[in-house]
Amino acid sequence: MKKVISIVFYFLIVYSVFTQTPVDVAELTIKVGGMSTEEICYGFAEGDQIVFSFEEIKGKEIKEIEIVELPGNSKFQDFKASKIQEKKINVYKKGVYLFRFTNTAVGGRICKIKIQRIPKTEDLISFNTDWEWKTLYDTIYTPYKEDSLVGYDTLIYKETVKELIKTEQIEDMIVDKNQKVHSYWNENPCHTYLKIDLPKNQKQTYLEKKVIAWAYWIGVGEESNKAYARNVEAMGGLVSGLASTFVSPLAGLAVGTVTQLLLPTSGEDVEYAFIADYQNVQLFLAGQTYYQFDHGKGIAAYGKNTNRLQGTFYIGLYNDNQTTGINVNVKVVVIMEIKTFEDIEYDRLKITPRYVTVNKQKVDVKTSEVRVNVE
Repeated sequence: MKKVISIVFYFLIVYSVFTQTPVDVAELTIKVGGMSTEEICYGFAEGDQIVFSFEEIKGKEIKEIEIVELPGNSKFQDFKASKIQEKKINVYKKGVYLFRFTNTAVGGRICKIKIQRIPKTEDLISFNTDWEWKTLYDTIYTPYKEDSLVGYDTLIYKETVKELIKTEQIEDMIVDKNQKVHSYWNENPCHTYLKIDLPKNQKQTYLEKKVIAWAYWIGVGEESNKAYARNVEAMGGLVSGLASTFVSPLAGLAVGTVTQLLLPTSGEDVEYAFIADYQNVQLFLAGQTYYQFDHGKGIAAYGKNTNRLQGTFYIGLYNDNQTTGINVNVKVVVIMEIKTFEDIEYDRLKITPRYVTVNKQKVDVKTSEVRVNVE
């Protein structure tokens, strides 16, 4: 009986000695640079006991030492440590542990590190503490709805569209007047004026009218009348050759088909001015400084305007002849652009896609890398 007890006692002593004998995992001297962190990893078996020792060779403190059971379970943490003697940590399941050394000082730290393990059973003495990266795949199924095309609906209908069917230009002589302008020494004024009212633009549902240009002729006496008559004759030949819709030389001048008109070479002249408002007409009549937008002097004159197309303006006439009065003929021709519209009915075809809502599922696969024990 004593022999049996002795044998049992012997094996208990051997087992106790075995279970308390550490197996070296790593014995390192590392430099942790200023303002930096160093990390090392090792794998451990279930039931292991980690034995960790640390010493800064010059006795300087390091900001933080942490031992983490990956992926994120902190097992040990110490701050401002310069030496740690055989800190033991129990391993409850097989895994990889990370040893992190953080230095927040400017100067580096030289550290001696010793990591050991006490295995739970004899067959784990030779356990491989290396680790490797393993890719994990996480499949996520996300439900969503989508409209799916199943056909088309066709609709035939009528549509009425207002369309421009005709554009034409017509001339309108709004002024053709002989105006007496007395001489300088005559008891009547040697200044006079004519008021010109341009036609107003119109915009109706199916008709639009607007002034696009106007032209003028100002001529003194019979010589100017004869010159204008010759211009009319010349315009008649041009009209027959070009099939133009305009009959007066001023209309041709306004639209650009005529660039020059014949002028008389002899006779009395007149000074004329185009004045924008009646206030300046009063200044003109009084012989004072006034504003005008066109002026000239001659036996006859002509011109066109494409800018001032609405409203009222005035033509001032002045005779600087000391003793002889003059008769001045003033003509103003306006070019109107007329647009005519009509309602046109069209057959239309409308095609509308038809959808149904379908429940679908989107598959997303996310990958991540983790450290695992080498098998």
